[in-house]
Amino acid sequence: MASIGVVDFKSYLDKTSDRVDQAIEDFFRRGPEIPNLSDAARYSMGLDVVDRKLRGKRIRPVLCLLACESLGGTKGAAMPFAIASEIMHNFLLVHDDIEDDDRVRRERPASWVKYGLAHGINIGDYLFAKTYEAALGCLTKGLDAQRMNGLMQLVTRTIVHTGEGQALDINARRRRDMSIDEYLHVTIEKTGYYLASPAIGGALVAGADEKTLSVLEEFGKCVGPVFQIMDDVIDLTDGKGRGEKGSDIKEGKRSYLVVYTAARCTDRERDLMFDILDKARDKTTASDVETVREIFEKHEAVEAAKKSGEELLKKGGKVLAPLPQALRENVLAASRFMLERKR
Repeated sequence: MASIGVVDFKSYLDKTSDRVDQAIEDFFRRGPEIPNLSDAARYSMGLDVVDRKLRGKRIRPVLCLLACESLGGTKGAAMPFAIASEIMHNFLLVHDDIEDDDRVRRERPASWVKYGLAHGINIGDYLFAKTYEAALGCLTKGLDAQRMNGLMQLVTRTIVHTGEGQALDINARRRRDMSIDEYLHVTIEKTGYYLASPAIGGALVAGADEKTLSVLEEFGKCVGPVFQIMDDVIDLTDGKGRGEKGSDIKEGKRSYLVVYTAARCTDRERDLMFDILDKARDKTTASDVETVREIFEKHEAVEAAKKSGEELLKKGGKVLAPLPQALRENVLAASRFMLERKR
């Protein structure tokens, strides 16, 4: 089958996301109806609402399908791994909200808040297992054993790296000496592998060779930090669907903005910034958040973050150079869409 060619990513996303949602809904309908589990899984995935901003953008599964089609594969063949990518994303979000004490996700109560902490942990665990179950659906699409094994290794490797990155991120919460290089390492582990995973999986389903898969993984090490850097900026400037701006400051997160500013501000500003970041979340006031925001603004941290994101994406474009044009351009366009997002 011929490649889909180079597409307009936004149009492809809009056209494909509903098909992805239908496939996810069909997948979850096959399981038993258990109160505080099946309904909670649908809630966590946003399947109980029509509003797209409450459901999530579905960038990851759409990227999987696009990567597959860019190499001549079909949506049908890649759909099981595409929905596995979205389930993985949401399992990580459910646990991330618990770990960060975030009470709002996509402008409504986080799963653990709505269903309680015990159920919240179980919901995340359930979605973790469902990730593998969904990916195994590729067997019903005729995927051979070698590629199926590759997909299972990909899911496992992705979750392991993300867990390691999350631990590094949590370990850094009280640090005052983190460097930009350390920040980038954490974000590659925490975000890079699981952002690249959908594209790698889609390419693998289409029969891509090892060189192509390796290039896509290396690209993830560039685009992962881009996504995280922009996440840091969006939290401060627009909010991330968590009911407020500056949630990362209340969390005490060592964001790009914090690490960049700490290397450039005065000792007094640095101490003030970290004293606020290290406060208990419920003790951090709106005035505290504004104080930190003003320190960021003085040292032009948001501008520096955006510039760093652009430079990393440019580097990523060079990494993608050996790939076929359609795959290269489509993956790059999807990544730029992430960079330019507002939430």
